[in-house]
Amino acid sequence: MATIIENKKGGKIVSYKFRTYLGKDEFGKQVMRYTTWKPSEKLTPSKYQKAAEKAAAEWEKTVRQEYEKDLENPERVVERNIQLTRTEFTQFVNGVWFPVFVCDGNHKATTIEFYQHITNKINEYFKGRALQTITGIEIQKYLIYLRTEYKTSQGKPLSDKTIKHHYCVLALIFDYALKQDFILKNPMDKVDCPTLTKKKVDALTQEQVQKIFADLKTYPLEFQCIIYLFIFTGIRRGELLGLQWQDIDFKAKTISIQRNVTYTTLSGISVNTPKTSNSIRVIPITDFVIERLNDLKSLSPQVKNEHYIFHSIESALVPRYPDTVTKRIKLFMKNNGLPDMSPHDLRHTCATLMLSSGADIKSIQEILGHTNSSTTLNFYVGADLNRMQNAVSKMGEIFNL
Repeated sequence: MATIIENKKGGKIVSYKFRTYLGKDEFGKQVMRYTTWKPSEKLTPSKYQKAAEKAAAEWEKTVRQEYEKDLENPERVVERNIQLTRTEFTQFVNGVWFPVFVCDGNHKATTIEFYQHITNKINEYFKGRALQTITGIEIQKYLIYLRTEYKTSQGKPLSDKTIKHHYCVLALIFDYALKQDFILKNPMDKVDCPTLTKKKVDALTQEQVQKIFADLKTYPLEFQCIIYLFIFTGIRRGELLGLQWQDIDFKAKTISIQRNVTYTTLSGISVNTPKTSNSIRVIPITDFVIERLNDLKSLSPQVKNEHYIFHSIESALVPRYPDTVTKRIKLFMKNNGLPDMSPHDLRHTCATLMLSSGADIKSIQEILGHTNSSTTLNFYVGADLNRMQNAVSKMGEIFNL
């Protein structure tokens, strides 16, 4: 039976305190429940005690029933605690999610920098809000804000791809919060993933590539090799800079992709494994490119297997700073009246030219190091008038029409 204690003020009863003992927890500590009850103003003081006893009995019955439910289903306690918790969003992101989920030793420096860049914007928008109170509608409004109002430091709107990155990072944040019992429900379950507008891949035409080869003849052999590798192998910039002489098999005419070079302001130049497991691959190269590489190697009599082909000024054991390659290529394009192209655009050019020459999708996928052929298909298989005309003609040929 619940204990009933009178609370008096000025000699008059103003309320009653109810207390009941429910048992002991797993540590042997007594489990007590308390509440305060005020008698109705309609009651006379003589009826207070009887009303209090009745109210205490009903309260104790309800409390005991709830306690027994908690014993049967401990998740009820967890859910109740979550509903009562208020964690400031940026404190959770910066103090829990980022150091534990992102900086866990499994993510590369470039990935950590990417997450940091995205979360800076997210934190700015949701600063001061409790993690547990952010709804799916508010997240949708944030994505709309990015699409319609937000501008970069250059005054440009964000691309669809960048907006999708924000969605994906928010999904990771709230998924982790749910797993760690910071929230009861994931608001991202009610937010649709932004769709990407398929854009035409930037790539050079066969005529433009022929012009590049003609213009390259007056440039240093090392720079020639960089361009030839980009166009003939579709290699990524970081993969090219990670090449060592031991990766070139001059007899088999292949290149082994084993490393990827990146740069972040936090870590400087880093040499890691390539982007994905499929990026570790062996690429066949033409006789022409092999000959150019062999000529380049002969220029350095002291070259060793572990030396980087495109190394820094300081040492052949240190790869080159990635942005220097991009700047040099862009300057070459500008000086020779060619479209503004990055190393990645030359990768696209390689894939487009291989496709135009009749190469199958699976081979292109393997050369580029895509995880699956759908990526290759989405990027590079686009219909043009000539291809469509050929397809229609072949249909006619089948039926001799």
